[in-house]
Amino acid sequence: MVALAGCALAVLLNTGSADGQPSTTPSTPISTPPPDSGGKGDEVVQTQWGPLGPADRDFMNRVKQAGLWEKPAGEKGKAKRADQPKIQEACKHLIEGHTLLDNVVNRAGVLLGHTLPTEASDEQKGWLAEMDAAAGDEFDAVFANRLRAAHGKVYAYAAQIRAGTKNELIRILSTQAMITVFDHMKVLEETGRVDFAGLESPQPLAPAPPADTTGTPDANGDQAGEQTANPTDGVIPTVPEGTRFTRTAEQGVFGDNNGVFFGAIAVLALALVGMRVISRSKKSRRKSRSY
Repeated sequence: MVALAGCALAVLLNTGSADGQPSTTPSTPISTPPPDSGGKGDEVVQTQWGPLGPADRDFMNRVKQAGLWEKPAGEKGKAKRADQPKIQEACKHLIEGHTLLDNVVNRAGVLLGHTLPTEASDEQKGWLAEMDAAAGDEFDAVFANRLRAAHGKVYAYAAQIRAGTKNELIRILSTQAMITVFDHMKVLEETGRVDFAGLESPQPLAPAPPADTTGTPDANGDQAGEQTANPTDGVIPTVPEGTRFTRTAEQGVFGDNNGVFFGAIAVLALALVGMRVISRSKKSRRKSRSY
């Protein structure tokens, strides 16, 4: 009976959760736009994944150029410092991580009609030249500090893009970039050669502008009403209608399926009571036989 009640509970809950899910719709067909159709300069181009603006294009370029110098840096470290396990581990993460990011950004560039750079920047080429000229412990210091400083800046930029981009593909790319870059910062720090004193110090966020408490006089010369400072600077977070969060708030803990859930609990409770009754009945029969 317990097994049957458990099965009934599972079936009812599964049925209820399925009923509460929104219906799925076919995905949007993917079309590849012509090269260089993703816009230039300050232009904002509408794509099937959302608008693509100058910051989105700049971010794609930076992700691509990061791979164009950091993968070679990893290859140099593997060749020059084969006897240093921590340097070797950092090089492995750099090569694998930017191979993955290259695949993502290359695909994003094709789908969004944006042509990506094919060379590292002059500054990045200079860092690689420093590594070519260094050897031994000096190489380790140049390798760890140049890469760690660059990753710190990219990580902050990726977070900024992820927080504000309106384009779905750029959200995917920036999310993967943050995961990869964080991993690289970690393994670079584990080499023990990062000079944290040389890193750029973080700065506090600029304070919110003071609220306007002057108000507007009404016809009688009184203030229109009290105004209070909004900690979100006028941006009030909202939850889209029909999501799991709004259904929970309006319809109960289990959305539309409260009745199903409590019905399943009742079935289980009745089964347990039935087991108790049967158990007592067996005990009374045994006593009667003993007499």
